Order: sequence, then C-alpha cells, then structure tokens
Amino acid sequence: MSAPHALIEFFQKEAMEYLGRLDQMMADAEEQTPDAAAFLTNARALRGSATMTRLEGLPDLASTIERIATGLRDNELRWDQRLHFAVRGALVELRSLVERAGVWTEAEQRRSRTQSVALAAVAAGYLATDTPAASPATQVVPISRFFPDDGMPAILQRNAAPPITLAQRFRTDIAAAADGVARESAALATSNAGPSQLALADGVRRSLLGLADVAESYGAASIANMATRMARAPLATAHERQGVQSVARLLMDREITDQQLAQQVKQSSMTWAGAPDAPPAVAPAVIPIESLLYRGHSAITRARAVRDELKTHWQRGTLAEPAAHSLFEELSDLLDLAVTT
Repeated sequence: MSAPHALIEFFQKEAMEYLGRLDQMMADAEEQTPDAAAFLTNARALRGSATMTRLEGLPDLASTIERIATGLRDNELRWDQRLHFAVRGALVELRSLVERAGVWTEAEQRRSRTQSVALAAVAAGYLATDTPAASPATQVVPISRFFPDDGMPAILQRNAAPPITLAQRFRTDIAAAADGVARESAALATSNAGPSQLALADGVRRSLLGLADVAESYGAASIANMATRMARAPLATAHERQGVQSVARLLMDREITDQQLAQQVKQSSMTWAGAPDAPPAVAPAVIPIESLLYRGHSAITRARAVRDELKTHWQRGTLAEPAAHSLFEELSDLLDLAVTT
C-alpha cells in the first residue's frame, strides 16, 4: 500500500540515521562481536520506523535484523565472520530498499522478503551450543510502590508527548482498512457481469465490514455505521460503487485534518443515505389462470424442463429436498395434462 509522501520522507531520514549507526557498528566489529545492547537499540528503532510506513515487506527484513540483535544480547547466537558479512550485506540491501520507499512496488516487497528469509537462514546456523547462564531471579516489585498513597507524586507518569498519539494511530489504522476497500472496489468496478463479479462484490462487503470493525474499535460510530450500510447495499449500480470508492479515498487521505475528515464523512453519509432508490417495480399485468395451465404439447415441453431440473438435483445429491419433491409432483400432473387438448 502507499503511504503519505511526508511520512515516507520522514521515515527515510530517520532510517538512514539508524542504518548509519548500524553500519558503523559492523565496521567496528569485523574481528569481534558488536555491542549487543547498542545493536539491538538501533535495530529495534529501525524496525519500528519501518512498521509505521505500512509498506508491505519492508518491516520483515528489519525484524530479522532485530531478532539477530536480540539473539546476540541473550547469548543465543554465535558471532563470526560469515554471520558478520550476512548482516552487513542485509544492511546494504535494506539501505537500497529505504531509498526506494517512495516508489514501493511488488518488486521491492519480494526483494525485502527474500533478503529476510536468506538472512534468517544464515542466522539459524549460528545458534549457541552453550546454554546461557541462568540469570538471577529478580525481585517482584508491586506496582502500588510506584503510586504512593501518601500524597507524594507518582513515580510512573503518562508520557505527555508519546511517539504516536491515539488519534494518529486511528488515522493510520483507518487508512489501512480503507486501502483494502479501495482495492476491492476498484476490482469490482472493472469486472464483467457474472459469477466473478458477485464474488468481487462479496470481497467489497467483507472489506467494508472490516473497516466498520476498525472504526468501532476506536468509537468512530459515524464511519462504522456508514461502512455497515454500504456493506448491506446491493453494490449493483455504478453510483453505489463510486460512492464506496470515494469514501475509501477520503479515509486514506492523511493530509486533511481530523475536523475536515469528520465533516466530509458526515457529508458522505448524507449523500449515501440520499442515493436514488431503485425505481418502483411495475405491477405485473393480470394473467388469466387458464393460460397458466399446460396442455398437450406445452405440457410435454414443460415436462422435459422439469426432467432436466430433476437431473440437476440428482447430480447434486439433493433429491430429498422439498424443491425436488415439488418437481416430482408437477411431473406427475404434467403427464395427465399431456393427453388433454
């Protein structure tokens, strides 16, 4: 999926700093194991930054590097020249992928995942044979110790400036869910009538219900209700499909403010509610019941059609169903009607 250009630029600048530190560690550790704590700190920060971009495949390689750093810290991996070269080569590849984050395609996804699998395979051969010394049991400290009841300030305090706020996480998760809706609805819009189109419509409904679940988890009732109504619609007209696509694009827009998003969601909900209904069905003309009776040749023709339907039931193994019994009864009646004029 794509991410806002400003977010990609920020990620690239931040990731290059982490990669620079990791490269320096690798250069300093040609003959010895790198500083595991510093290695893990920068690898973990790099993985977190890659995860925020929502670029498929990119966090995989960063996660593998982080797992290697964790293994070194916990004495679960042996370090030698081959593993050193493998990690250093992965960092070079990751730097190249970071540079291409702004034009991320399936090719970059495959490169990242392939490199991740290759690096993990190398690391798997360096599991430590010695069991690490058991760490001394740490004393369990009751959490109440950090929140004294004597009027003194609490030791633990909420971070006034967290790295990502709840509102930012909401916009990120909603945009990710809306991206799924956009892809499914785009496929539906270009499909041809038939069974495949019905399957694509079901895909749009599932993605809309997923969007509704995400919105509801954040308490965004307006988005959840609108997505649910869209999922229950026939999605048979171009108007409905265009409405779904426009809402998905709106929710994916990370450049507008929360206030603007709320206003446009409200307007979209009103527009969807005011969509023209299907024209009222024309009352069928009254047909004399006599014309519905099969006689002579028409009864034989109808009997052949009933026979074909019964064959279908037989092939499906559904002859015991009520519909098949009704067909048997109709076929019996048609045999009597066939001799009438």
